[in-house]
Amino acid sequence: MNGFERISSVLCGGEVDVVPVMLHNFMPAAREAGLTMQQFRSQPENIARAFIEASLRYGLDGILTDVDTALEAYALGAEVIFDEDMPAKVVAPISDRIEEVTDKIDVGKLDKDERIQIYLEAIRIMREKVGGELFIRANADQGAFSLAAAVYGISNMMLGLAMPNMEESILRLIERCYVVNLRFHKLIMEAGADMTSFGDSMGSPDLISPKMFQKFVLPFQKRLVVDLSTLTFPKPNAQSQQNESVAQGQNLPPVPDVEVQSGIRTVCHICGKTDRILELMSGCGFDGVEIDYKTNVADVQKIMYGKSVVFGILDPSGVFCFGNEAMIRETTQNVLDIFQGRGLVIGAGCALPAETPSENIKTFVKTARNYRFR
Repeated sequence: MNGFERISSVLCGGEVDVVPVMLHNFMPAAREAGLTMQQFRSQPENIARAFIEASLRYGLDGILTDVDTALEAYALGAEVIFDEDMPAKVVAPISDRIEEVTDKIDVGKLDKDERIQIYLEAIRIMREKVGGELFIRANADQGAFSLAAAVYGISNMMLGLAMPNMEESILRLIERCYVVNLRFHKLIMEAGADMTSFGDSMGSPDLISPKMFQKFVLPFQKRLVVDLSTLTFPKPNAQSQQNESVAQGQNLPPVPDVEVQSGIRTVCHICGKTDRILELMSGCGFDGVEIDYKTNVADVQKIMYGKSVVFGILDPSGVFCFGNEAMIRETTQNVLDIFQGRGLVIGAGCALPAETPSENIKTFVKTARNYRFR
């Protein structure tokens, strides 16, 4: 099996020869490609090259496409800074007035934004070069609640959540942001990704209560699953160019360049210790959930098995970046044993630091590859 086939099989509940591996590795991938973050995020060819080279270097099964967590917010008008060798980040909201922010949310801005178009072109390049061989998962940036917090300001949002008279206004803003995020998922699939993912880490129990999660986050996540399942979109066929010459030589019709598909699979990522909302997340119907290392691994396996494939769950900093090879082997083996290698695409629970040692990544992949199913 190749990487695309492995991850596809796991998502469908099928058998695999080895446990699939995927890493949230955009920062080390860029550094190993000799690129600063500015060079990486500014050219689609650089994004594609860095991811493909890293995936082939380490023998990963898929590419987790990401450049930063400010794509949507920047397109909508929030203030973003672009340090030369750090991911872009939101530093100021569109406005401190929630009504003004809501009025300025326009889904059409995504299609016009240069950074969004660079990102989509990178996905197209990867689809052309490794589609059908490596599984391409592409982040659709921030989910509705987290995007609302980014464009309104995290402190403004936290204060507003504590004020009952702000509830209606906050929900209106989240609704507008939901439409934007839904559009981004579709654009990503049209560009050629095999599935999407999104972050909604402002909904983490580290930041808001489970009660607030149920009111401001959960309804939009459940709705996203339903809406994504019904979307229809044209998607580049990864096999069209590869098979064209063969088809012509055998007088067979060539594989079409584009095929119409329906339904979008997605992964929900929430940072932090998510134990208190695991049951709620498991009821959303996500194809996958990406879980951070702070959450109890055994509970994750017990609650998510048969409901959502788990992506993650290793510590990106304490284990991958600062741990030694023995720690990598032990931690990876422990997660594999708990899951018994099933219902899992193993990797880091969040983004790897740029300084992550190459040898640690190699040790992680080797440990996963050597695992034998019980």
